[in-house]
Formats: sequence, structure tokens, C-alpha cells
Amino acid sequence: MRRITTLFIFLLFVTSVFAQRAKVTSALSYKESGEILKAYQTIQEAIDPSNEKTAKSITWPRTWEVRGLILQDAHKKGVSGLVDEPLFEAYDSYMKAIEYDVDGKLSKSLVIDLTFLQTDLSNYAITSYEKNDFKKSLKCFELHLAITNNPIMKPKSGIVAVDTVIMYNAGLAAFKAKEWDKAISFFNKTSEYNYNGSASCNFAIKSYLEKGDTLNYLNALKKGFEKYPNDEPLLVELINFYISRGKSEDAIKYIDLAISEKPTNATLYTAKGSMLEKMGRPDEAINMYKDAIKVDSSLFTPYYNISVIHYNRGVEVINTANQLPPSQSEKYEAEILKANEHFRQSLPYIEKAYSIDSSEVAILESLKTIYYRLQMNDKYMEVNKKIQELKK
Repeated sequence: MRRITTLFIFLLFVTSVFAQRAKVTSALSYKESGEILKAYQTIQEAIDPSNEKTAKSITWPRTWEVRGLILQDAHKKGVSGLVDEPLFEAYDSYMKAIEYDVDGKLSKSLVIDLTFLQTDLSNYAITSYEKNDFKKSLKCFELHLAITNNPIMKPKSGIVAVDTVIMYNAGLAAFKAKEWDKAISFFNKTSEYNYNGSASCNFAIKSYLEKGDTLNYLNALKKGFEKYPNDEPLLVELINFYISRGKSEDAIKYIDLAISEKPTNATLYTAKGSMLEKMGRPDEAINMYKDAIKVDSSLFTPYYNISVIHYNRGVEVINTANQLPPSQSEKYEAEILKANEHFRQSLPYIEKAYSIDSSEVAILESLKTIYYRLQMNDKYMEVNKKIQELKK
């Protein structure tokens, strides 16, 4: 009698186990027929912790794999009302399946499942980014990378490929989401792998700055410039840092280093000229601007800056002359001649600047003053007419 009773209980247990696992099969069938809501409701019954009959199906890896497939399908088909983020839940389900699959029987199918999930996560990351949902985009990229690094995805060679594209995109999403530590981590890694070169450095540097970590910001900036001495954004960032700290000599030191590496970059000479101007060394600045012109005669800035230096000198002399008393008329005339000489030196450079870019009214106003001072009446009338036309 006891044997019959034991056998009866065992049969009930086996029947219960198969009944619950049959729910998993039914859930998969519902999914395949497109009935996602029924599929989800059925698979949830198989993992209901309040039901003691689900004890075996909850720890059955296939249950969680099917749940992941259903949720992944729900995302693709836009089925709402199941969970907040079906793809993220699908990932969690696959991780559960891996956890319970101690003998590795499902490893091959799970690798396929996760590979397809990575594709869905990439697409979702892009659409989320385009919708400015940067935190969601970041999580998609993070899960994508987590899948790549999961031991189950490890190839036979044992060498796991580094997905620098996804890593860089994760950094961009983190940067936009203002997750500075994560952005720094991702961009430092892509920089180590030389992916997107100086751009990775730049984003890491900006992340340090946004975070308020000045020490690491400067260290990263210096390392970035040493690695990419020809990168203009890094140079500008480094120069601006020293300028903001009142360390002009340090700024010039880095400009000179860049010039030695790239002597045909006219922008570097222009930058040094601007620095020398700010340091009150206009003659040296003029020489730098002339060097920039020798390298590239099509640049607007060096011509314009030289003209401004001479023009301002002329204005200063006139202001000094106007301070003289009427009794010093000879000295006044001498000062005016001196001022006109500065305007004469400014003229060819400002005319050249205007020929390169004629959109600036300020240049016309300066030309008008110079033509007036030098009594070039025809030129004066011509420029004055242009100014009036632009003001209409």
C-alpha cells in the first residue's frame, strides 16, 4: 500500500513538472503564431513564485530562454503593456537561462539568441539616441558590450574581439546623458585602441572638464596632445586652458611644439600671433602673421590682424595729437603725419582682408577712415556708398 501511495505521489509530481514545462512549450507556440500577449501570460505562469507547482519550471533554463524570445519578439512587433522595456527584460531572462544552464545544454541556442539580441539592442540604441533618450541609448550599448564579454560568447580561440564601434557609441551616449565617469571610461578605452584617434581623447578631456576634475583634465589634455600633436581641437583646448590660467608662455610653448611638428600649418602661426598680441608684443605678432601669410596667403585672419595693429596705432597717435594744446600746432601736424603712416601701413593688409571676405561692415568702416585720413577721395566715396547700401 505504501509503495502504491509513493508511486501515486511520484506520478503526481512528474505530472506537475511536465504540466508546467508544457506551459513553456505552449508559450513558445503562442509566440510563433503571433499571439504575443498569450505567450507572455503563459510563460509568466511558468515562473510564478507564488505557485508551488512552478518550482521546477522556474529553474528550468529553457523557461527563461523562451521568455527572452517572447519579450524580444514583443519589442520587434511593438507590443506594449507587458513590461516597461522588453529588450532589457529579454536580456535579464537570457542571463537567468545561462545561470540555470549548468550543464551547458542550451549554450549553442543561447549564443544565437544573444547575437540576435545584440542586433536589436544596437537598433534600439540608435533610435533612442535620435530621440534624445541618451540614458536608454547608453543602456542598450552597455548591454551589447556585456553580451560580448559574457563567457558564453567566448570563441574557441579564447580571444574576444573588442567592439570599439559600440564602445565609442556608448561613450557618445554617456556624454550626452552627462554620465561623465562612464563617458571617460569608454573614451579612454577607445583611445587605447586608437579608435577615432583624437576624437576619443577630446571627449574624455571634455568629460573630465564637465565633471570638474581639473587635474585629470589637464593630464589627459597633455597626453592627448603628445599623442596627436597635429590635432587642432586639442591644441586649441590646451592653449585656452593656459590662457584662462594666465599662463601665456606655456601656451606659446605648445604652439611652438606644434609648429615644429607641422610647419606648413598657417593656423599655428596665426594662433601664436594672437597670443603675442595679448601679451603686448605686437611687432612679434606681426612677424608671426606674416609667416602665416607665407604659408597660406588665402587666410583672412593674419591680414586682418596686421591691419588692426597698424590701424590701432594710428588711432592712438591721433588721440595723443588731439590732447595737444593749440599752441603746439607743429607738433600736432607731426603727430598726424605719424598717424597717417600707420594707416598707410595698415591699408594693403586690410584691402587684402576685404578681398578675401567682403561680408564684414567693420572692415568697410576701417577702410573708409583710412581713405579719409590719406585723402584718397575716390576710394572714400566708393566705400562710403557700399556702406550706405548695406545699411538699407
